[in-house]
Parts: sequence; structure tokens; C-alpha cells
Amino acid sequence: MKAEDKDKKPDEMSFEKAVERLEAIVEAMEGGGEGLDAMVASFEEGQKLVKFCSAKLAEIERKVEILTKGANGKAKAEPFDENLA
Repeated sequence: MKAEDKDKKPDEMSFEKAVERLEAIVEAMEGGGEGLDAMVASFEEGQKLVKFCSAKLAEIERKVEILTKGANGKAKAEPFDENLA
């Protein structure tokens, strides 16, 4: 994780960078080397990253289409059924 990624807001990051930052936060918090104020700040940042990642996954899920074989034997796209997930 690059130092500049720590200062970025989640919406300025890619999904992958947000997950990397979240993993770094978890690792640091599990290490227990941070003081209480730093732990609270890390927790708050982690919550924002989780919200961002969840929203991004939901957005992508809505865009997913399932290819099915139609009656004529040709593939056709159908919207992803969110109720099946």
C-alpha cells in the first residue's frame, strides 16, 4: 500500500486499492501497536471503506447479466436477479 493511498478518500480509490487499505487497517489494529485515538480513527476509516466497497459491489451486481440460451438456441442476456443472490 502506497503512503498516498492512506490520504485518499474511498471514492477517489479503485475497489482494489480500497480493499488493500482496509486489509492494512485490520492488520495494524490486530497488531495492537496503535493508541486509542489512532484505533478510533482507523476504525472510522475502515467503516467508510467497507461502505464504499459494499456500494461498489452492489453497483456491479446490478450490472451483471446472465447469458442464457434462448428458444432459438442462441444466447441472450437477462438482467441479474438480485433475489437469487
